[in-house]
Amino acid sequence: MSDIDREILRVLPDAATQNTWLSTPDLYRRLMTAVQDMPSLKTIHRHLARLEKDGLVEMAQQGVAWLWRKKAGANGMAAKAGAMMNFDEALALQTLKRFSSRQIPELVAESLSPLFEIAETRLRKTHNEWERKYSRWASKVAVESGGFALHYPTIDREQFGEVSRALFEERQLEIVYRPRHDTDNDRAKVVLPFGLVEVGGLVYLVAGTQGKANPTMYRLDRLSRARALLESFTYPALFSLDAYVRQQRNFDFMVENEVLLELRFVDSAGDHLLETPMSRDQKCTRNGDELFVQGTVMLSQRLRWWLRSFGPNVEVLGPASLRAELAEEAAALARIYGG
Repeated sequence: MSDIDREILRVLPDAATQNTWLSTPDLYRRLMTAVQDMPSLKTIHRHLARLEKDGLVEMAQQGVAWLWRKKAGANGMAAKAGAMMNFDEALALQTLKRFSSRQIPELVAESLSPLFEIAETRLRKTHNEWERKYSRWASKVAVESGGFALHYPTIDREQFGEVSRALFEERQLEIVYRPRHDTDNDRAKVVLPFGLVEVGGLVYLVAGTQGKANPTMYRLDRLSRARALLESFTYPALFSLDAYVRQQRNFDFMVENEVLLELRFVDSAGDHLLETPMSRDQKCTRNGDELFVQGTVMLSQRLRWWLRSFGPNVEVLGPASLRAELAEEAAALARIYGG
């Protein structure tokens, strides 16, 4: 299969998930935004005819217009999987579908939808008690977030496709971004996509800008438009998304500096830290019902939110500046609730 065939299959609507068709001219216009050295319209039509002959594309005629869409399962795996998928594989796929609750896995899993359907059918066709145990397994497992459940804004699938394509192919990306303070913005800008990060249900694009030293974070749900450009860029050799997220702590919100955090917990509030430490150098001691914990952490807004979640069951012993800050907050709360 040629590169242009792969591009045609990428752009065409999938009969498995969409009830739409594309005319040859419409398909050609979409390909022009993504393919360098674009062949002629007649050449594209010849490619479509060959793909239809190979059973990968469906064709319909509406008046004098030729309409096209990708055949369900034409991506390859699904076409081969129906007869060969065993119960272990079907169960694995159904579990993946059910528990991929984060937005990025959910968005990228659309390409696997024919496989999910085959897996669901496979699990329904049971012939004995052993096979029926597979079909009941998914109803015996649940996953629940430990935080307060919020309804996060959804991300436009087409825009996500443009962003992820530009990121994968290391192309420049044109976006129109509407932050909270400028929700009517219509000015487009060109950015260099470095990575995608999901934090607490929100998905961010980490992107560079020509002439700026540091990357910028853009929330994907605030993009009103995204378009992968033909122009490529050189991905910075010294940039590490892992370091940006985990070492520089850029998603901890208003990161300040490392501090030695000293805490006193009561009523078993901090007992989970005995199994899930807050730092690599964490030390814990007990004194009756009190648990004393200390460790080196990054001072940030996220750390403050975490400490506040324990209410009166935690006392910050150090650093002194953080203790004074939270004491002032507690006094303000006492004034509010004290009437």
